[in-house]
Amino acid sequence: MPDFECLCCGLCCKRDPYYAVSLLDIENISSGLGLSPSDFFNRFCAVVVTPGGFRYPVILAPEGCPFLKDKLCGIHSFKPIGCSVFPESSLLPVTILKKSVRAIPSCAILAMPDSEEPLATDHELMAKRDVHFEHTKAYFEEHEDFDEPSWSVAKDDLKKALSGADMLAKRSAAIREKASAAIKQAQGL
Repeated sequence: MPDFECLCCGLCCKRDPYYAVSLLDIENISSGLGLSPSDFFNRFCAVVVTPGGFRYPVILAPEGCPFLKDKLCGIHSFKPIGCSVFPESSLLPVTILKKSVRAIPSCAILAMPDSEEPLATDHELMAKRDVHFEHTKAYFEEHEDFDEPSWSVAKDDLKKALSGADMLAKRSAAIREKASAAIKQAQGL
């Protein structure tokens, strides 16, 4: 699988109106910024209805991510899990991935050789991302908005789920199988 090396052009952090954050991302980012979780959420976030029809918390980014500084992530050491797995998380073959980033002419993906394989991926990190998103989605199905006391309980439950090594190993294997199926489909097998 080809390796991706970001050129730090910053454009992928400016193309969307918002970026998803998980329950644990809220803790990590607020702590990293020296804010309470409520202050962070109220200043930078909202709950939106996603194209998939579920409610999810996001960092609002009408003019690009508010943490993008000089084309670099200002919260890199505690950035959201979704950002940590981008663009490798797509599991799309490089040839197809190139089509999705054409609007970012400086993206390093465009300079990569065509390949029917996806980018090299940290499957365990992607499994963790899935657990983050499932727990966060469940929280916001039950809660209209961010509420720090109930969030704290849900966040601790997420941490417990992430400590389950067996479950993460099974999820990693499932993601590897999904990547393999995507490669076979792209190759017409």
